[in-house]
Amino acid sequence: MVVMGLILGLLLPLVLGSRDALRGDQRRTGVNQALRIPAEIIGNDIRMAGERFARLSNTGLQPVEIIAGGSGAPDQIILRRNLSDDVLPVCESVTGTQNSIRVYRDSTWLANTTSPSYPECGPVIDPDGWPRNLRSVQDLADDTTSDGILRGFLFNPAAGSGQFFNFSITSSPDPSSGQILRQGSGPTWAGYPLENRPRIYILEERRYRLEDGFIELVVNGRDDEPLRVAADVSELRFQYVLDDGQVTGIMPADMGWRNIRSVEVLITGEQAEGADQTERTLAYRFFPRNVLSR
Repeated sequence: MVVMGLILGLLLPLVLGSRDALRGDQRRTGVNQALRIPAEIIGNDIRMAGERFARLSNTGLQPVEIIAGGSGAPDQIILRRNLSDDVLPVCESVTGTQNSIRVYRDSTWLANTTSPSYPECGPVIDPDGWPRNLRSVQDLADDTTSDGILRGFLFNPAAGSGQFFNFSITSSPDPSSGQILRQGSGPTWAGYPLENRPRIYILEERRYRLEDGFIELVVNGRDDEPLRVAADVSELRFQYVLDDGQVTGIMPADMGWRNIRSVEVLITGEQAEGADQTERTLAYRFFPRNVLSR
């Protein structure tokens, strides 16, 4: 009995240690799996960023934008892509807080000798009475949204600046009225005179942030409708890996998104079991392949 007691006394710490090691391995595996899923979701959007962005090269808009947290706060990343090859012309001056923008004019207005000629404002009407540029945009809204609301970027080529806004197409009472409606309480328009020939690009904007332990996805500026991507995350960091070898969270002034070799994503997660807690940080690098498109 004494010998058996000695043997059990020697084996018990080994058994308990093996059990604790197994539980630790299980927690680490669980954390790794939990972090790998949001990393792949973010990585897929990084790969898609910049799609059809060649048409926006003169806007100064960046498809990949990292917002450094600072003072220990988590970073955010904004990923943009152009959803349509169609660009909506702006066929009236846009100022103040107006909530409708005319993107089509009839032949009477176009033929008015008191106005300059704006042929882009008179697209062909289809058999259903829709301007074809609005029909294609409405089809895009039907295919890609549940509420018909798209994200637009109103750009003034003369000033080289613009503003984001959410909009839908006016289909009542008559789509040939050629108007789109701004949704929500958008900012005051900074001034887009007709003679500057402003235009509207149709974008998708996806922003990832960390709030109360959750990685959240905000689509097209809907901050009050975030989608939760992952839980139990304690830190979220993003960095540019540039073609000159720099790894930085701030894009140098003399570089742009086409200088990005990859985007580094660092996610720290934790998993607790009783008093035991396991924390892991995983790092991934994703290549925004549209930097190669021209």
